Amino acid sequence: MPDFKNRVLSFFLVGIMLVFILLALIVGGLVHYTIKEKRVQSYQHELELVAVAARGNDQELLKKQLKAAEKDLHGKLVYLSPEGKVLAQTGKEEPPVPRQPLQGLDGYKKDILVSTKHMDHLLYTLPVKEDSSGNIRGYVQLIILEQAANQTERTVWLSLSLGFLLSLVIVLFISIRVLDRIVKPVEEATSTAKELARGNFKARTYEYKGDVGELNFSLNVLARNLEKMTKSYESQQDRLKTLIENMGSGLILIDSDGYINIVNKAFKEIFREYTDSWSGHLFHEVFPYKEIKEIVEDTFIMETNIRKQVVLPIHIERKNFDVYSAPVLNSLGKLRGIVLVFHDITELKKLEQMRKDFVANVSHELKTPVTSLKGFAETLLDGADGNPEIRKKFLTIIWKESDRLQHLIQDLLDLSKVEQGFSLNLQKVNLSAIVEEVIVMLETKAKEKEITLKYSVEGDTTVEGDAPRLKQVFINLINNSLNYTPKGGRVTIRLKESSEKVTFSVSDTGIGIQKEEISRIFERFYRVDKARSRNSGGTGLGLAIVKHLIEAHHGRIHVKSKPGEGSTFTLVFRKEFVE
Repeated sequence: MPDFKNRVLSFFLVGIMLVFILLALIVGGLVHYTIKEKRVQSYQHELELVAVAARGNDQELLKKQLKAAEKDLHGKLVYLSPEGKVLAQTGKEEPPVPRQPLQGLDGYKKDILVSTKHMDHLLYTLPVKEDSSGNIRGYVQLIILEQAANQTERTVWLSLSLGFLLSLVIVLFISIRVLDRIVKPVEEATSTAKELARGNFKARTYEYKGDVGELNFSLNVLARNLEKMTKSYESQQDRLKTLIENMGSGLILIDSDGYINIVNKAFKEIFREYTDSWSGHLFHEVFPYKEIKEIVEDTFIMETNIRKQVVLPIHIERKNFDVYSAPVLNSLGKLRGIVLVFHDITELKKLEQMRKDFVANVSHELKTPVTSLKGFAETLLDGADGNPEIRKKFLTIIWKESDRLQHLIQDLLDLSKVEQGFSLNLQKVNLSAIVEEVIVMLETKAKEKEITLKYSVEGDTTVEGDAPRLKQVFINLINNSLNYTPKGGRVTIRLKESSEKVTFSVSDTGIGIQKEEISRIFERFYRVDKARSRNSGGTGLGLAIVKHLIEAHHGRIHVKSKPGEGSTFTLVFRKEFVE
């Protein structure tokens, strides 16, 4: 803003200088003309007095008049003959001009004052005429230095210059004061306006009194209103952003031109790297799913709400979404954009399918032993109990089927407990000791199938956990490896300590698991080899129970498998249990 003040001040100064120069030229011309006219008139008046004395032929009076004129005019006076001869003069020195006849010179014949210049002297000559005839009897001449003649004019010019300079200083001082009173509020108002333009609505300016301060007052009112509006807008934006970003469903906002404006956090978490650069792009350029493009296009065309369930591949998974598309209309009913909401219903679909599978599997699993029990009981009731061998065989089958039924019911109860939540009896337990107990329990089964059972341990395998629950986990995993490993195979068990974790793994050389089945083996009643698991007495609930127990201990479970080569189940436990 100093530049603005300097520009205004420079403008004022240039204007004032131009006015003063013009005024000086006008006044100077008038002064020069007036002073010169007055000076010449005074010269002529004095010389006329001398001329009167000269016509009277009174030498004493002439000398007296010459001296008086010399005193008044501050120059040398000379009375000359028509031929230019000095007849009388003031002082004794010769006139500082050459003698010359004056009759032949133009202008001297007239009864007027003639002015000439010789070197640095000015000569004013007045003819003296006879009273009766009018003939020129001589000339009265004033000889004066040009500098002395112009002294009065120089004095006046000096006074004028000093006056002009003093006036200029006064005007400049007044202009600066006035500019300060005018420009300073403008400078502060401009500075405040710049701050407002930058978005700093807290900026204020000093409110001056009078008309000058009206701009500052109005600017402060504007700033307060802008601040209030901005706070209201920011508050609404924050609430809207918080709502959009923290809603559980994915949301996309598309404008009327088809450009994506908003992609919320939930949508990015669902689709991950696909959404990093979607904002600012046309939807049909970035949407990788044909079904979603069709939904958006139909909404643009029909301008009505559309709801559709779709299945989309997300990385290695296929997820179910309930997609809701709605047009955004303004007060005039004109389309301004489209909002898309993605409800992830994958888990609901899975639960629905699991419920169906559970009912079907439980019905099937219960039907087989119940049918066997009923059939053999009816056979015994029909008279087969008379043969001891048949009776014993049937009773053995009934006992096995009832035992199988009991295991199924117990597994269902265990699964129900872990799914509904239960409290762990946490204490320091040595996983190596628990695994060794399980190996002792299953060693006989391994020998029967001629399976080599190897076990190794490294480091301190003490963790915080529930010993009976962990034992149940190890029994399930090692028993599954023995069940699915053919005769003559190998099962390897390892326990290894790391910095903050203990890792348990069981590897076998069994039938292995297909890649697409790995994600399903922890489902209830799912069997990789249904015939083998039924023959071994499995219920299909063991791995589901294992998964829930490991998650309850805040551990992780990993599976690696190749069909025909075997499988490896790995459990990772924390040494310290963290809720």
